[in-house]
Amino acid sequence: MLLGHFEALRPICPVCRAAGQETALSLPVIENRDGEDVRAGVLGCTQCGSQYPIIDGLPIIVPDVRRYVRDNLFYLLARDDLSPQVESLIGDASGPGSGLDAVRQHLSSYAWDHWGDQDPEEGPVSAAGGARPGSIARLLEAALDMLPDRLPEGPVLDVGCGGGRSVAELARRTGRRVLGIDLSVPLARLSRQAVVGRSVSYPRRRIGLVYDRRRFALAGGNHGGAADVWICDVLALPFTAGTFALLCGLNVLDCLGDPRAGLTEMDRVLVDGGAAVLAVPFDWASQVTPVESWLGGHSQRGTHLGDGEPLLEALLGDKPAGVGRLRRFGDAREMAWHVRLHERSCMHYRSYVTAALCAANHSIETS
Repeated sequence: MLLGHFEALRPICPVCRAAGQETALSLPVIENRDGEDVRAGVLGCTQCGSQYPIIDGLPIIVPDVRRYVRDNLFYLLARDDLSPQVESLIGDASGPGSGLDAVRQHLSSYAWDHWGDQDPEEGPVSAAGGARPGSIARLLEAALDMLPDRLPEGPVLDVGCGGGRSVAELARRTGRRVLGIDLSVPLARLSRQAVVGRSVSYPRRRIGLVYDRRRFALAGGNHGGAADVWICDVLALPFTAGTFALLCGLNVLDCLGDPRAGLTEMDRVLVDGGAAVLAVPFDWASQVTPVESWLGGHSQRGTHLGDGEPLLEALLGDKPAGVGRLRRFGDAREMAWHVRLHERSCMHYRSYVTAALCAANHSIETS
């Protein structure tokens, strides 16, 4: 956790906030520090006594820390120093469907798209169907081009930052302080290693249980320490209202248990006149989001005929279904997004990209 981000963003206790109070967290314990980077320590709340660990530079600021640690103990304690041959043997022994197999596949897919275009071992076309890595960066570029030329002063929040490419690109493009957040321990580690450490190491799946370890340095630095990554919940953002001037949520809305509540939280932490860019492939999964909370994908008997786009636009509109101050800005776009599974398989998505501005008077023009 970079001290500059902690001091500038002033995170609050999510437990106190759920009880109607906003208490700034303190940093009473620093056990391992590398310059401005706190690698291990404890954040604390003087009001309710809650404590939040910092592990491998990642502060875990979630409402129920005990449950989060129980659910993610395997990932929190997983080793990352195994030799390629030993890792391969353990992968074979644990077999398909194991926790290790799931983590390696997840890292392979996200790291390939986020950083594969900077891997010297990657060819120009390296996935089935002609997909190229870096689609997340291209999606972000298109989304940012939809915004007005000027936004209020303030930091940037990247929710569901995955492998971290969007965090780095936001810092490079805006020149502002950027914070990426994600609930996935493996992805948050990958993201922080890339954004802060400027290097990437990940298991690239070739086929079946065969993975090739890829390691490479990234060009440039961390833009003067402008970017960091924390573990936080989009549905319980540990920040006071109006903390951020820009919010980015790429392919994350359909990964939330309650998308409407997620949009409400995003609206809350944006300043008046701030902006949000969202991309949604509408790829819902019932084990993550209850069907009744999906934006489209069901109830084709309704006026929206099961499509998600009009429902999302309604949430970003002036009608009663609208969320807070968020109002759609400009015209939405469709963009390609690729998720590589292995050398013979790649999922090709069309992600719906839209922008919204925040204004207390709700008088934003939509084009």
